[in-house]
This record gives sequence, C-alpha cells and structure tokens, in this order.
Amino acid sequence: MDNAFLNFKYLDTIKQLGILSLCFFSVACSQPETPKEKVPLQTTENNKIELIQQDLITAQIGSAISKTPFSGTIRAINQSSVQTQVSATATHVTAQVGQKVQAGQVIIQLNNQDNAARLAQSRANLMSAQAQANQAQLMVQRKKRLYDQGFIAKVEYEQSQVDYKAQLENVKAQQANVDIAQKANQDGIIKSPISGVITKRQVEPGQTVAMGQTFFEIIDPDHLEIQAKLPVEQQTALKIGQKIEYTIQGNPQIFTARLSRISPIADLTSRQIDFYAQPEQSIPSLSIGAFIEGNILNNQHIDGFQIPLNSIQDLKNKPYVWLVRNHKIHKEAIDVLNQQPENNLAIVKGLQAGDLISQIKFSTQDINKTAVITQAQ
Repeated sequence: MDNAFLNFKYLDTIKQLGILSLCFFSVACSQPETPKEKVPLQTTENNKIELIQQDLITAQIGSAISKTPFSGTIRAINQSSVQTQVSATATHVTAQVGQKVQAGQVIIQLNNQDNAARLAQSRANLMSAQAQANQAQLMVQRKKRLYDQGFIAKVEYEQSQVDYKAQLENVKAQQANVDIAQKANQDGIIKSPISGVITKRQVEPGQTVAMGQTFFEIIDPDHLEIQAKLPVEQQTALKIGQKIEYTIQGNPQIFTARLSRISPIADLTSRQIDFYAQPEQSIPSLSIGAFIEGNILNNQHIDGFQIPLNSIQDLKNKPYVWLVRNHKIHKEAIDVLNQQPENNLAIVKGLQAGDLISQIKFSTQDINKTAVITQAQ
C-alpha cells in the first residue's frame, strides 16, 4: 500500500515537472528575435589603412614662373697665358700665385746674351749706314754746285743722286734690323698682358726655358661670367636679357644673372647650345671654375596643383603620387610642370580638387583600400 502510494506520488511529480518545463519552453519560444548589427563593406582589418592627418597634404591650386634648369661653370672673361718667344734663362721672376698684377707690369726677365749682342751690332750698323747717307747727301749738294758752275757733266751729278738714294735705302734696312733685334731682346722682358691675378706659375729663377713655354696663367677676377649649355630642344628659353637664378657649388646663397650671349650654332656631337650670362652680384674669385646649377626664368606662368616635392615618387622617370581620394588609396600618375627644391614644392597636373597627398609610400596591394584618417595623439 505504502509502495503503491509512493509510486503514484512520484509519477505525479514527474508529470507536473514535465508540464512546467513545457510551459517554460512555450514562453521562451514566444519571445521576439534580436536583429543582427549590419557591417559596412570593406571594414575588415585587411581592407582598412589608418593614417594620421599630419601625413596628408591637401593639393591646392598654385602657380609658378616657368623655369628651365641648367648647369654650368663660373669663368673669367679676361684670361691670358704668358709664353716666351725665345730660348733663354730666367734671371728674375717677380710674380707669385695669387698676386695681383697690372697690364704692362714686368713679371719675368730672361737672360739672352745672343739677342743683346745682335741688338748692339745692328745699332752699330745703323749708325754706320746713317753716316754714309749723310756723306752721300753732302756729295749731292757739292755735285749740284759744280754742275751749276759747269765744272762737271750732268751724268756725274745724277750719279751722286743715285748713290744718295742707295744709302737711304741701306739706312732703312739697318733700321729694320735694329727693330727685329730690339724685339728679340725685349722678348726677354716678359710683361703681364692684362690686369688680374696670377693663378698659375711654371718657372723659377735660374731655370732654362724653351721657346713657346708657358710661364704664367692670369685671370681678371673683376669680370666673371657664367658659361653653360642647354639642349637644342629647349632653345626657345634662351633670350638675351633673360633673368637667371643659380647657386654655386658649396654655397647655398641664390645669385641672379642676365643672359648676355648665345652661341649661334649648336654642338654637332652633344646637340647642345652654349650660352653665357653676366652675374648681377659680386662673386668671390675663388668661385672661378666652380660648378653651378640654376634656372632660366621665363615670362610665362605655370598653373596646376601645388604639392610637396618630396611626395613625388620616381620623379625622373614616370612620376606619381600616393593619395587619398574619396576615402580610398590611389596611385596617381602626374606631370611635373615646375620644381622648387629650395622650398620643397612642385607644380603638377593630373590631380583633382580635394586630393590628399600622402607622405607615406604604399604598395600596389593597398590600392582602393579604405583610408581611416585620425588625429595624432
């Protein structure tokens, strides 16, 4: 009896629990489903690149004066090589490298006794010829009086005139010999042909020198010019009076000059045209021969987008920039119209208003990825 009652109670409890569980299940099934959050396209980490605002520069409309780059050197307009015309021994050398000299100043003396002896002999011959000519002139005057008085024939008087003319010709010949000997002797006294500074000396006292040997190189540091070249394809940039900006190797200062001369023909081998410019500022003489780089400034203005020069990739071949456009990474080819290295600026075309130029280099795998721009912490 007791066991039957217990079994009944147990079954009743199990039944109640089942009903209760079914009720809980029904209530749970009747609750509404929570909607899932929508995920935007390309928001996974592989499709996003985070950038800071400081790494992006907005492309702005800009303009610049058209410039044609060139390279060249600083040279002296007046320069001279001093050479000897005789073989002799240098007895006095009065000029040193770096010394200023004046035109006509004696800078070296040569000892050439042969020329001195020739000069002395030629002068003696000239004096003898002059004396004979004077004697012949007196004879003509005497013959003239005798002829007028009828003491001599006309032919004798005329012969005296012929002798006198012959003596005059001999005087001229001897004078020519003196001039030649004097010049040869003066070749031993070397004078500076121009005013300037000695830049090279290749002779010492007591040294025997040969005819044609170079003694000195002299330049005039007060009259310098720029010598440069430009390809024939850019010859339209060359106009007399055109302004030039340039820097000298080792000197960051920007100098200006005016184009003064243009070669009428191009070099057949290099296909380049020589041109010259007159500096507008004083240039140290130590800059002679120095390498320069500069630009010929044209009157035309170039319009385009202004961006940092160092943001341009592959500048010398096929220039391009990395940029953000409509929140996407792009690799954009551009045309570089003007470069300003001193200001790290360039004028280019091929961009759109609002483009953000990246200072960071990307890879081709980053193209069209979403750019997330944040402020630097």
